[in-house]
Amino acid sequence: MGTVSLMSEQPDHPHMQDFEGHVAAVAADFEYFRRKRIEPRVLLFLRRGIITWASLFGAHESIKPNGPTENLEDLEQRIRALEDSLDDLIRDSATVVNLPLTKHSVAIEDGRKERGDYDNEFRLSERTYEGDLTIRIDLLKSSIAETTHLVACFTRALVDRGEITIEALNENRRRLEELGYQNGARIVARAWVDPGFKERLLTTGREAVRELDIPPGRLGKLGVAENTDETHNIVVCTLCSCYPHDLLGNPPWWYRTDEYKQRIVQDPRETIEDMFGLQLSAERTVVVHDSTSDVRWMVLPRRPEGTQGMSEEELADLVTAESLVGSEEIRPPSQQV
Repeated sequence: MGTVSLMSEQPDHPHMQDFEGHVAAVAADFEYFRRKRIEPRVLLFLRRGIITWASLFGAHESIKPNGPTENLEDLEQRIRALEDSLDDLIRDSATVVNLPLTKHSVAIEDGRKERGDYDNEFRLSERTYEGDLTIRIDLLKSSIAETTHLVACFTRALVDRGEITIEALNENRRRLEELGYQNGARIVARAWVDPGFKERLLTTGREAVRELDIPPGRLGKLGVAENTDETHNIVVCTLCSCYPHDLLGNPPWWYRTDEYKQRIVQDPRETIEDMFGLQLSAERTVVVHDSTSDVRWMVLPRRPEGTQGMSEEELADLVTAESLVGSEEIRPPSQQV
């Protein structure tokens, strides 16, 4: 008979403990997006004449950088604000980078030369953030603000030159904000079709996810538990409601209830059957993963039968919010309404 176990990589607590881990994760993600996504795109558009240095500098003169934000004293609040500013930057960048241009044709894959994929000499240098924790937070805060201003100037230059419209920007921003658990579905679908991505996802969750340009949110580490024929995983936050919102949207309503938190730890197999009507074979081990403020979990569900030949987008449409936390298994397409 399958066994039951509880997996929690942090002591029981509702608040952040691994301050160093959160700040290091922000620095790594910021450098990735700055060096691989944002600045190479600006250089590509300058090289092709889609924007000019004059239009970029003109936008700089017309857009005032954001003033200093509130000086928070609490260290956790400062780190949370840093994580929020990184999320805002990634969303602002995704809003403009993926928009089609009215006068030019540029594929998302373009820019590999500017990224240094072909020649190390073209690679943008990686910044380092040294000093104690508070100094590094201030350095990252300043660098993220600078890059946010660059994205704003880049966007204004494209608008001023008639390459994109304010209406298209607003619509794209609205669409990105309403994705909800569809970001999680994209992660799952990519893992199903790309073995290399799946391996990176299971071993270095947060680093793999950024390949899809998804904001990490208030996330220190992302744990990804793969459902297999031998193991079924389910996620809980026993003391509060820690959840990777930017990746998975809002949690199901029952995720926050005391009944679920208590029962799933005491008797996972019976709880899964009683609360969700999901019967698991006796041979499968049930593993409960306790999300915390430092390590948040998601489930990689099993790919259903009958999906051979389906596109990545079609596979993503099969994924449900409940399957991402382990309270549901994805049914084959033939069984879906």
